[in-house]
Amino acid sequence: MSRPTARLGARGLRRVALTVGALGLVAALGATPALAFWSTSGTATAGATARTLATPAAPAVGTATQTSLVVSGTLPAAAAQVTGTAYTVKRGSTTLGCSLPSSGAYSCTDTGLTGGQTYSYTVVATLGAWTAASAATTGSTLCSSADSLAVSAPATVTAGTSFDVDLTRRNCDGSTDTSFYSWGTVTLTGPSASPSGKAWTYTSTVLFWAGQATTTVRLYAAETTAITASYQGITGSSAPITVQAAAARNFMLLDARSKGAAVTLTCAALSDPSTARSCSASNPGQNGNHAWTAIPQLVDTWGNVATTPTALTVTADPSTGANGTVVIPAGSSASAAPGFSVQIGNGATISIAVTAPGLSTLTVTGAR
Repeated sequence: MSRPTARLGARGLRRVALTVGALGLVAALGATPALAFWSTSGTATAGATARTLATPAAPAVGTATQTSLVVSGTLPAAAAQVTGTAYTVKRGSTTLGCSLPSSGAYSCTDTGLTGGQTYSYTVVATLGAWTAASAATTGSTLCSSADSLAVSAPATVTAGTSFDVDLTRRNCDGSTDTSFYSWGTVTLTGPSASPSGKAWTYTSTVLFWAGQATTTVRLYAAETTAITASYQGITGSSAPITVQAAAARNFMLLDARSKGAAVTLTCAALSDPSTARSCSASNPGQNGNHAWTAIPQLVDTWGNVATTPTALTVTADPSTGANGTVVIPAGSSASAAPGFSVQIGNGATISIAVTAPGLSTLTVTGAR
């Protein structure tokens, strides 16, 4: 009877050993992160069931202000996630301080942002050392300023010469709005008409392609100005533009005098292109033999004061009597006072033709 008892004791010991070994395996595996759990059944076999972190859905990003964005969404249901999993929202690599639930809907407001910038957000599930991140979603803050129109023009131009003005539709952050395509009418303002009354011109119909367009402008007044452009309610201005006079083509007569008395001259308008013209003199009463003087000044086709690159001799040719001459120095626009001088006889009334190489003739009538 003792031998059977011994056999049963041996089987019992083996069964105890298997049970203890299984329990030891369970204890050893239970020390790992809670991504897996193991169970045993029977007396000599062991079975295992593993679970992984559920990846959160990509968040929605909206409700933008100039300094904040709202990140929201729905976390995995509790039954679909490993118990003990926590969630955080990240902007790039920065973890936000929002407190998220263990499942269900969430909302997180990210503050202290810069206007007109784009940010990327993810939702991260964490359990121990294990993580699972959602796909990223981007959102943009509102701009602190409105969209604008950049206007680019040459710093220096010559009167009567056409040039291009570039228009660029800018986003509020200063970048070019490459998504903007439009065909329409642009309005330009700023420059003045020339002294002769010639109005400046520009191409009013423009095509914006990928945010950029060009208009062709021609200015006639020698001045420092700027061009302001307006298109579909968005406005911008160029930097200052210096308009230089064109080459001298005509004369003006300054400080005309007959025997020292001031003479009023009424002159025909300048023409474009430049042609000869005349001025009538309203002289004081008749005088005896005397000098008739005036200072010739150079102007371009549109009446802007111009200079001569080289010394220029101006001739005053009276209908009777000897010519008078005067020199306009290089780099100057007028001669020194008193200008040219012609003699008028006692009781005479004459005309005076004022000429110089390359300039249209100016004839004074009724000089006396």
